[in-house]
Amino acid sequence: MFLDINISGNFARIYVENTVLLCHGLPAEPGSVVEKGYDKLARYFARYFTPVIFDFSGCGLSRKEFSLRRWVEDLINIAGSFSHVDIVAFSMGGVPAVYTAANLRNVRSVTLVATPCCFDVLSLKILQEVHANAKTRGTLRVGDFSSFVMGLKEDMMEFEPLRWIEKVKNVLLVHGTKDDVVPLESSEKLFRFAKSPKKLLKVIGGGHKLRQEKAVVDKIIEWITGEKKKESVEIIP
Repeated sequence: MFLDINISGNFARIYVENTVLLCHGLPAEPGSVVEKGYDKLARYFARYFTPVIFDFSGCGLSRKEFSLRRWVEDLINIAGSFSHVDIVAFSMGGVPAVYTAANLRNVRSVTLVATPCCFDVLSLKILQEVHANAKTRGTLRVGDFSSFVMGLKEDMMEFEPLRWIEKVKNVLLVHGTKDDVVPLESSEKLFRFAKSPKKLLKVIGGGHKLRQEKAVVDKIIEWITGEKKKESVEIIP
């Protein structure tokens, strides 16, 4: 892929390869990913790759209202624009990531951090908090609560990672043992059904926002750049 831009009045064409797509989850804060910790994360990844961060539909500076189906379409369109990509996805961003990896041949590896395996692991309390946040703080463009939940459930039935993960190889699953949003069992289920090579990384005492943990990020980079073993489980104390 290449980008044509203007730099101080001069035309420039930039070729973008060795790309890692960083996929956010359901936002807890309003605004674009560039205003949040994802920009810092992307700058760290830039030491090794060409990172791409973006707002899914219904979030930040992107258009339209939220739906999981639109997120899938977003990621397929973005990932398909590159010759080869690695995907690192956080929480709900892992849902379109698994489907995309299962259906695009140019995806080299997928890292899923605290990703829900299916709709049933999402508690009513969490869904209520996400919707309330969306309405009061503008974190997500959604309709009323019942429409939000119904749409999410219907889309998850089609795109849930547990349904598609068996078609995906080179998978790293990362989860904290103290995650109070998505339970650790979610990643353990996905690990069982994923194709090899695959790895499960358990973070002892880790919560939901593992992208803020340098040790975890370093392990993700090590996985992407290193040789993939058939199957392994590692624990970060």
